[in-house]
Amino acid sequence: MLYTVRGLDESAKGVTVRVRVVSKGSVRTVKTKSDGQEHQVVDLRVGDWTGMTTLTLWDEQVDRVNEDDLVDIENGYVTRFKGRLGLNVGKFGRVENVEDSTFPSGEELRRRHPRWRGRAGKVTG
Repeated sequence: MLYTVRGLDESAKGVTVRVRVVSKGSVRTVKTKSDGQEHQVVDLRVGDWTGMTTLTLWDEQVDRVNEDDLVDIENGYVTRFKGRLGLNVGKFGRVENVEDSTFPSGEELRRRHPRWRGRAGKVTG
């Protein structure tokens, strides 16, 4: 199913969505409980014409995406972390940089969603 940011909910799995990267946070190292290994993680502010949310990328995906990139997320999923919804691309998901001249720029998205304060799950229209 093709989603928009506004259409994401915490039960969404197998998510396909096209989003613009508005900003990219600092890469951090985390140790997961599931495998005890250290992983590189980054949170990105992403959006489309319907809203904004946070996208979390892990390990090899971290360096594949930069600010202002337009990306298609395939087989993503939505989680709630610290009370907020966020989009994730796990080991079975895919991130692909794409070109689409009709998609809003990062600047257009910042103007369109001025109340979004970097909190995943808050969607503005």
